[in-house]
Order: sequence, then C-alpha cells, then structure tokens
Amino acid sequence: MTEAHNDEAHHGPSFNTYLIIFGALSIFTAISFLVNEFVGRNLQGLVIILAVAICKAVLVGIYFMHLIVDWKKLYYLIFPTFILAAMFITVLMPDMVLVWHSLGAPAPPPAP
Repeated sequence: MTEAHNDEAHHGPSFNTYLIIFGALSIFTAISFLVNEFVGRNLQGLVIILAVAICKAVLVGIYFMHLIVDWKKLYYLIFPTFILAAMFITVLMPDMVLVWHSLGAPAPPPAP
C-alpha cells in the first residue's frame, strides 16, 4: 500500500517559514512608515522606502508566489517577455520622439 500523503512529495516553504516571512514583511512595513514619518519625503527617505519595497516584493515573489520552487517555469516566461518589451520600446520610440518634438513647438501668436 502506498501512503496518501507523502512528505517527500511536498515542495515549498513550511508553515514556520510563512510566519517568518509574515514577520519580516510586517517589520519592513513598519520601517517604511517610520521613515516616512521621521525622515520625510525627501530624496533620502524615498530611496530608503524604495529599497524596503523592493525587499518586500522579492520576499512576496519568492515565497508567496512560489517562485522558489517554480523558477524553471518562470525562466522560460520571463526572457521572452524581456525580448518583447525591448521590441515594443524600439517600435514605439519614433512615435515618442515625434510627440516630444511637437510638444516643444512654440504656439503661434494670437491674431489681432
């Protein structure tokens, strides 16, 4: 007889890992609020808050979105996306430059 629940077949983080990640995300959120309150909205505060947000996004992506075990699947999806994004930017670049030049043109003087 085979066992219905095989521990070797379980992939992914354990419940304790989820609790640790939850604690880390809570601390990072508190850091963001404290930096916003005490440092303010100057460049230094925004850089700190952005760094904390990147750390939080990486933790969420790796553990809650299970990228730690499904990286091979993501690998085959992310690189074609990067290639298509570069092609998209290249195709739209002439339109962006033309709009940029037309916005800088001086307005004609009003008629008397």
